[in-house]
Amino acid sequence: MFKVVRTFKMDGALEIEKEVLGPGFEIEERPSPTEDEIIENCKDADAVICVYEPFTKRVIDALPNLKLIAFKSIGFNYADYEYAAKRGIPVTHIVHYCTQEVADYATAAILASNRMLFQYNHDTHVLKEWDLFKHIDKMHRLANQTIGLLGFGNIPRLVAKRLAPYGCEIVAYDPFCDAEMALKDYNVKLLPLEEVLSSSDIISLHLPLNKATKGIINKDNIALMKDGVSIVNSARGPIINDDDFIEAIDSGKISFAVIDVLEEEYPDMNTHPFASRDNIVLTPHIAFLSQESIRDGIIECAENVKNFAEGNYEKCAIVNGVKPGQD
Repeated sequence: MFKVVRTFKMDGALEIEKEVLGPGFEIEERPSPTEDEIIENCKDADAVICVYEPFTKRVIDALPNLKLIAFKSIGFNYADYEYAAKRGIPVTHIVHYCTQEVADYATAAILASNRMLFQYNHDTHVLKEWDLFKHIDKMHRLANQTIGLLGFGNIPRLVAKRLAPYGCEIVAYDPFCDAEMALKDYNVKLLPLEEVLSSSDIISLHLPLNKATKGIINKDNIALMKDGVSIVNSARGPIINDDDFIEAIDSGKISFAVIDVLEEEYPDMNTHPFASRDNIVLTPHIAFLSQESIRDGIIECAENVKNFAEGNYEKCAIVNGVKPGQD
């Protein structure tokens, strides 16, 4: 029997997971938000399904039966995946389940930023003003704007497709992407990071969180941006250096932002500086969310576990380079 433990609570997930996994698997839900709870609750697990739980070196060393860490998310930064690789433990993630939802969110944020919907809504509802020309100095036809995408994986490619009918120029930074493909298939120019930052009127973040991208939106890179740029972040919170970002928001260097993710997954909205700025629209990490995406994510993650257990490693979306059975 292949034992699976899911380390977070999710209503309705067990029934779906059992259906996908089938006979030969045992799966339990054992919420484990801390290292000590993971060690206690997963000591007999062959595989874990996780999302925000800390699979640190200490935790990995304390779980002798552990053969797989399976993230039910696109991001996998809550695990020490490099140390897991040294221990021969694959880390998987899911790559397809919410691409449409996040692309819709980012596109909607870009359109709303361009038409200044949030700003005018604030004026009419909060300030009780009816001033149609108040923001005219910042309003430009979208077809005359340049949209910059940091990252050009599955989600930003969908964003590019959604924006194509508007006629705006789209540029992107992605050192791992083929420039010829991006231009031919999506009419997107791949440029160095500095050129994307300096040429874009609206920048949408789609980078994974790793050592190279943590804090990439910092004082130095913000200085390269156009004055009055808008920022959309539906990727990962720590990509942004909060202190540098607030300084740019308060100075007007960044005129507006739509932010779905913060450095902490469950921040205190009474104290977080982003929550007190009128020119930052905050949503509580919901870009991925729909009834369909939730079900798709449960299924895709369970399929990763099943494929791993059955030796179909090429179908597991392994992110840390571990190939079981190979030296």
